[in-house]
Amino acid sequence: MINQLSWKIGGQQGEGVESTDRIFSTALNRLGYYLYGYRHFSSRIKGGHTNNKIRISTQPIRSISDDLDILVAFDQESIDLNAHELRPGGVVVADAKFSPTVPEGTDIRLFAVPITAIAEELGTSLMKNMVASGASWALLGLPLDVFSRAVEEEFGRKGAAVVAQNIEAVKRGAEYVLELAGGPLDEFRLEPADGKQKLFMIGNDAIGLGAVAAGCRLMSAYPITPASEIMEYLIKKLPKFGGTVIQTEDEIAAVTMAIGANYAGVRTMTASAGPGLSLMMEGIGLAGMTETPVVIIDTQRGGPSTGLPTKQEQSDINAMIHGTHGEIPKIVIAPSTIEECFYDTVEAFNLSERYQVPVIVVTDLQLSLGKQSCEPLDYGRVAIDRGSLVQEAPETEDKSLFPRYAFTENGISPRILPGQKKRNSPCYRRGAR
Repeated sequence: MINQLSWKIGGQQGEGVESTDRIFSTALNRLGYYLYGYRHFSSRIKGGHTNNKIRISTQPIRSISDDLDILVAFDQESIDLNAHELRPGGVVVADAKFSPTVPEGTDIRLFAVPITAIAEELGTSLMKNMVASGASWALLGLPLDVFSRAVEEEFGRKGAAVVAQNIEAVKRGAEYVLELAGGPLDEFRLEPADGKQKLFMIGNDAIGLGAVAAGCRLMSAYPITPASEIMEYLIKKLPKFGGTVIQTEDEIAAVTMAIGANYAGVRTMTASAGPGLSLMMEGIGLAGMTETPVVIIDTQRGGPSTGLPTKQEQSDINAMIHGTHGEIPKIVIAPSTIEECFYDTVEAFNLSERYQVPVIVVTDLQLSLGKQSCEPLDYGRVAIDRGSLVQEAPETEDKSLFPRYAFTENGISPRILPGQKKRNSPCYRRGAR
């Protein structure tokens, strides 16, 4: 038995690669395995090669593997582009529809399964992802009932008939490949996992959850890869807590709206990638000059310019630190795991209000969109720190305005929200800066 294995599925965008990966990894997560996923995709809605790779282990892992044990291929291109990763003795499970071939002179075993034909027999070719999943699952010798429960979770909302159809597709794929292979492949049998409950999510979801836990109630942002999933997550979650997401016309509007909302007292964030960060620089400088808290998420992608939205690169380091016009205090936090994405986002809101500065939380495409296992989050670690926020302006003998920019021993001026009695106008109290 082995303690880790690498699995990949490839095909054209829009033909079920993502859903196959999602259900396959969900079932593995239910068994308690540690997972680390990587998505390769093109900058288009449909078409173009895409693949999803999962590293499966009985121990915590923090990266994808270079080699590959099992490749599930929906087309010949997937074999041509990915076969070089297969280790000696590796396996390709391919759709017999395209008469698959593997490179000559390699120790690669090919199992041609009529994936599309089986799906069509059951009613629709859309179920070919379930046939392929069942085939690769069966080769690992893992319990089919666990996979069936994952299918129920995925398709339960569509009704019992759809669930039954998809489970049958899984069984048919499993039966066919086991007949070809003569049973499960012993060299791919995984050691039992610990069976403990684990979370399995992308970094963007962890950031969104961290924002909700931190008390964020407004997100203003413009969609951009690989940050858009933060918006999608919060669109579903914030209304449950009295919050909302506003899609702005561009990133300039997004950051200035976030600054205005924070000025008014609402914990607000925005999120973008390198091109959007460039547009936000003047606004970030505004937050620094006015000492207004704001949290910005930068999900780095390939650069320069806008031509590499689906490629990995940590390309914004200098821009985040030095990009504003003139120098202002700012904080940059770089989480490296899913857990840190959650906790660091909470801390970003606290630091931003404690020091009244912009805080940038920086990830990259892999951490943003690659799924990872993580231990259950400890919500007891979440604490809200609003810094020197004064809830009500104090009475003064000389009836002067509130000293918003007063000098203090710790260098942080007291802050008060608009609408408070005796709150200062743009005029400063004597002794203030």
